[in-house]
Amino acid sequence: MRGHCQRCAREVSASYKQPALRRWVKVYFLLGAPFIPLLPIIGSDFAVMLPLTMVYLIGLGPALAVIRAPAFCDDCGAFIETPRSSAQA
Repeated sequence: MRGHCQRCAREVSASYKQPALRRWVKVYFLLGAPFIPLLPIIGSDFAVMLPLTMVYLIGLGPALAVIRAPAFCDDCGAFIETPRSSAQA
């Protein structure tokens, strides 16, 4: 991935911290999709399914933090505003 670094004042290679975790977090958002038709049943089960749904929703905050984390310059460690993949270069 490439991007313009303000500190280096040139186009540099950029990367995310924990790239494997970013891939798994993207899958986390899709885990609830198969249960959408079951929402009336989930809403009516106050003992098991509703608390488990709340635990899933609590995990959305940290997952969004991982996805929204900016890319870093590989040379100096500064934030890269708008990185682009190597295929677009």
